[in-house]
Amino acid sequence: MTLQTSGNICIGDLKTEFSSSANCLTSYYAGGGVVPSGASGTNGAVPTSGTICLTDFYGVSNVIPTVSNVQNYTGTYAAEFSAVLAYAGGFGADSITYQLVMRTSTSGSNYVATLYVEETSDSFGVYNSAGMTTGTLYPVQTVTFTQGNWPDSYALDHSVSTQSSGGAVDPATALVAGVGETYTSGSNWDNTSFELLNPTTNTAFRTSHLTTGECFTGTVIYTDTYSLKFIKSGYPTLTAATFSISCEQDMGHSGLCP
Repeated sequence: MTLQTSGNICIGDLKTEFSSSANCLTSYYAGGGVVPSGASGTNGAVPTSGTICLTDFYGVSNVIPTVSNVQNYTGTYAAEFSAVLAYAGGFGADSITYQLVMRTSTSGSNYVATLYVEETSDSFGVYNSAGMTTGTLYPVQTVTFTQGNWPDSYALDHSVSTQSSGGAVDPATALVAGVGETYTSGSNWDNTSFELLNPTTNTAFRTSHLTTGECFTGTVIYTDTYSLKFIKSGYPTLTAATFSISCEQDMGHSGLCP
């Protein structure tokens, strides 16, 4: 939360905001171990020494301050992907791969971090109820910071759940290196911190689902859940968004089974 911007403010408000038991106002100097270094509010920067007043804390927050934090998609999922495989000969394998891209940019004097989803060539995607175009970036979340509050780094926390119907099947998920942007995530990037580079740069993250089955006819649905986290020295981690992407694979076998 953020402290009030006017009216009565007391030491108890500071204790709650900064999860502190300190009763002395000088314990709340910025950078002193309770209040983050560089903390600023309605009346400017919180003092680091000398005279300090309760009103210095109007509008101050114990989370990384943002100018705005906007969800760009509508509906339950940030995107939905599907693939269909018809096969014979007993053994079938089908994959869905898509990318997330972190792009940084400027807006006036502010810095902007936008996370996008991108369809690749081995699946059909839907964003905001409309078909996606391969290679086009579709925004998921846009977070704007002042330059002074620009985070040091960010991370994408990933988890997946799988549902299948139609028989025995082997689902697999891999987090692999993204491609086609200024930088790549490398593999196994779940909850790994990446420097939030100054505008303008793009970093690509790729998720791949591989479904294999023998004489399998049915449907496998992967639900990927992500949390977008920003990290800045002196502040608790800011979870700016949590969202899901759905991937459905339909496989149909024909002919004799071995």
